[in-house]
Amino acid sequence: MGRGPVVAFLGLFVFGCAALLASYWDIESFKIGSQPLSWAMRSAVSSGLQNKRDIKADLADANERVQLTEPKDALDANETIGVHSSQQQRQQATTCVPKKHFVWIKVHKAGSQTTTPLFERFAFNNHLKVLLGAHRGPTISWPLPPREGDYFQTKDGGLFDALYSHSRYNKTWLEAHFPDDTAYLAIVKEPFTHFKSCLHYYSVPRKIKLKSKTEKNPVKIFLKDPWKYKTEAMSQGIRWDKTRNAQLFDLGFPMEKSDDMEWTEKYIAQLDQDFLLVIILEYHDESLILLKRLMCWELYDILLGAESRNSRPYSYKSYKPTPEEETTYRKYAAAEYAMYQRFNQSLWEKISQQSPDFFQEVDNYRKVTKHVRGFCKGGKKKELVIPASAWNPEYKLPRSFCKVLKTDDPVWRRKSWQQLKYPPLHKVNIPFNARTNLAKFLAAARRDSEENKE
Repeated sequence: MGRGPVVAFLGLFVFGCAALLASYWDIESFKIGSQPLSWAMRSAVSSGLQNKRDIKADLADANERVQLTEPKDALDANETIGVHSSQQQRQQATTCVPKKHFVWIKVHKAGSQTTTPLFERFAFNNHLKVLLGAHRGPTISWPLPPREGDYFQTKDGGLFDALYSHSRYNKTWLEAHFPDDTAYLAIVKEPFTHFKSCLHYYSVPRKIKLKSKTEKNPVKIFLKDPWKYKTEAMSQGIRWDKTRNAQLFDLGFPMEKSDDMEWTEKYIAQLDQDFLLVIILEYHDESLILLKRLMCWELYDILLGAESRNSRPYSYKSYKPTPEEETTYRKYAAAEYAMYQRFNQSLWEKISQQSPDFFQEVDNYRKVTKHVRGFCKGGKKKELVIPASAWNPEYKLPRSFCKVLKTDDPVWRRKSWQQLKYPPLHKVNIPFNARTNLAKFLAAARRDSEENKE
């Protein structure tokens, strides 16, 4: 063999080894759960490797990881998914530290089921110490704060990092179990829409025998005089009402103060200070981009697979109230409307403080989401590449990522349970299922009212 072929062979061998080492270094450097590197740092440490991510999100592997790789089957390069060349935005990103302590108040029937998967995924990917119910169900404790036996302590006996199961907001209890830098987050939706959803989901018309010979729409029947119907329920000594101020109740509001608007306004103002962000369902995309910015998360972290989860059709879902009916309900649920107005205003005030490209990022998010959902509906492509933009690096998504987006709550809770090595499940008496036990809770409230009259 001549000298030329030998040199060529040695050159190829050295190049191959170097590439293999670089690939290994790359994989080990970007495991989900390790401290995220800034985009500038990634460029420096990768020594010329292209800044692209291969998200291998197979739930069968607890060590999910993000890998830089060459793109395949990329989206059309001529399609504009985001505004490129925002140097200032990238420089700001290098100084941004992701927040990894959060409490997500999962408000009932407000779109929380649709939004919660992003918190579940983030907690699992970052190995966060999640507060989970001892029965591993969707609710930890409601309406009272968790008590000993309702949940498991962390292995080290320390504070928790994250909460995403149903639990009513109790500032004192939460501050005692979560770090000082915890971000408090929640979601609410337009009160009348929420009222209709609760009316259907909790079967209120049937349980309070809401009937009329001339009218089939329970909304119209109820709003003729909502005060005459005894819809207050009672559980564990706490009163609540699924037709009145129910979202605000999940945020810790005492039902007894429903008619004291001066006290209510002060309580809502305090909530506005306590919470980093309250997502408004009617402006879901805008809220998620604001969440991404305030939490210093990435586009990948806020991707959602479905437009809505746990959505149910019913006959009066699209019913629009008459002006008189709307006025009546506004009086009946005045505290709820004050809450919604305050958080809606707060959302737009926070958005106004963002950089001028905020709505461009919202548009980018919508386009990316559309591509991801289209990819996950089926097709021959094994992976989808989301091009880099001013707001995200380039992501390479394998088809297994679609499985992650479709993962439901019980699976996420089980995965986190296993990851945290919590003890085996044990039976817990769960008296707080408002849907299945509403009739019993309504009766309890009526008995209590009668006893107090005597």
